[in-house]
Amino acid sequence: MPAKPIWYYFAPVLVVLGAALAAANWYLRPERAVPWATALLVLACMALALRSTAESIRPGVVFAGLILVSTLSTTLADTLGAGSHADLSERATMAIGGAFLVFTGNVIPKTLTPLAGISCDAARVQAAQRFAGWTWVLTGLVIAIAWLALPRKLAETMSYILLPAAMIVVAAQLFRLRRARPSAG
Repeated sequence: MPAKPIWYYFAPVLVVLGAALAAANWYLRPERAVPWATALLVLACMALALRSTAESIRPGVVFAGLILVSTLSTTLADTLGAGSHADLSERATMAIGGAFLVFTGNVIPKTLTPLAGISCDAARVQAAQRFAGWTWVLTGLVIAIAWLALPRKLAETMSYILLPAAMIVVAAQLFRLRRARPSAG
């Protein structure tokens, strides 16, 4: 029996921790019931998703859980008077988003397309998948590092430039691959 990856165990812990933080925030600031109820609803949906047999869902739940836990914990710290951490919450969220792009980019080349479903050169498809994977890994790394190290406005500007640029580059590569298909004839 193969060992289960860390997110198999980490995902439910984050869901429970997020629910506890949302409940604590709700208790301390009942006038903001709608955001806390929304967070609990999202966490309930994440818990239901964990019951799915698809293991590919768990990493997404881990990243979403990390974002919710970081946001809810900084909100709780603000409520308890530990200082204003609004910038920290935004930076953590964006850095986790960058890490998600790195994770996704790392998985793309490892996702095998059945050869029967490929109507063009399999080597070109694999090269395109590698290109897309590297694009997302590098984009995610730059975004995560930018949000951890640069001033907020500069990190924000970099994100607004990098994400669309990466999408355009990958879309252009896929368009090129699609056009290179041999014609039926």
